[in-house]
Amino acid sequence: MPVSVFSAFFVFTFITAITPGPNNILSLSTGSRKGFRGSLPVLAGICAGFFCVMFICGLLSFSFSALSPLFIRVMRYAGCLYILWLAWKIATAKPDADDAAEAGAGFMTGFVLQFVNVKIMIYGMTAYSAFILPYYDSFAALLVGMCFLALMGSAGTVVWAVAGAVLQRLFRQHARLMNILMALMLLACAWSLLDS
Repeated sequence: MPVSVFSAFFVFTFITAITPGPNNILSLSTGSRKGFRGSLPVLAGICAGFFCVMFICGLLSFSFSALSPLFIRVMRYAGCLYILWLAWKIATAKPDADDAAEAGAGFMTGFVLQFVNVKIMIYGMTAYSAFILPYYDSFAALLVGMCFLALMGSAGTVVWAVAGAVLQRLFRQHARLMNILMALMLLACAWSLLDS
């Protein structure tokens, strides 16, 4: 891969990983409620699911030239429903809820989100088809691409969880407002999936 293409690939993955999306908003919400250490289970779920989805995207990219429009449509609606559920849970979360009851606090919430998160599917498919496949066509390239894409995406969620933890005091002082704002951001994510 030429250096100019690699730098474009890096910029694409960085911007996609750091911009708001369901993973980052869930990480911010969990980090603000539970601190960074308390957000580790959801971050682990996001990271594990991210690796799985990037592997699947790689296999599909290597197998097909493009995803079926029907598959994208079904995943878009499934993703919207899951994101709406997360928005509801965050908007209605009590500021002092116990750990077991808090929205988005568990490994499985983060893990399952990856399989309905159309943003990361498009991220993976775009990265493989535009940046990796034109230059490499081996299984090793699939694995290296999977690791790089998943690490970049996971780094973005960690940054958002740290931001939530750093702003934890502010979030606690204005918990109701912050929960509503984060739920509205998730609603915007869901709307953008339906609008695209």
